[in-house]
Amino acid sequence: MAKAKIVSCFSCTGKTQLSSKYNNILDLEASNYKWIYNDIELAKNIEKRKGIKDRKLNPLYPDNYIKAINDNINKYDIILITPEKAIKDILFKNGFDYILVYPTSSTFVVRRSILRGNNLCFANGLKESYKKWYPTKNEKVLWENEDEYLEDILYKNEIINA
Repeated sequence: MAKAKIVSCFSCTGKTQLSSKYNNILDLEASNYKWIYNDIELAKNIEKRKGIKDRKLNPLYPDNYIKAINDNINKYDIILITPEKAIKDILFKNGFDYILVYPTSSTFVVRRSILRGNNLCFANGLKESYKKWYPTKNEKVLWENEDEYLEDILYKNEIINA
């Protein structure tokens, strides 16, 4: 098997849905590596825990996340990762190629996050993240419109086959 394509995707673009449909695609949820949660029961529900303040930064992050990418690079065809700037900087510095899928605006991802059950703190934080992680000139970007999801974008660009 060839090395996986790394696809960096913004929140609420359809990563979880896509990875549950295809067994050769891994949704590498960054919050599993970035945060240590005080409420163990809440921590089990990925969508409900997003944006909660009862957590602390994992001192192993981002190295543990990069290690997880490396550990899975030969196990999947596609690895879906966070578009967090620190992670993209490490990938770029270490010569990893990746494609960035980014929404055309923060408005529809905020709406999607509320519809899927995220709290308002997380939903409103998406606006700030949208600005902080906005694509740079040296990134290959595939833009996602409001009426699209990640699967549509990857299919349209021949990264996956339906």
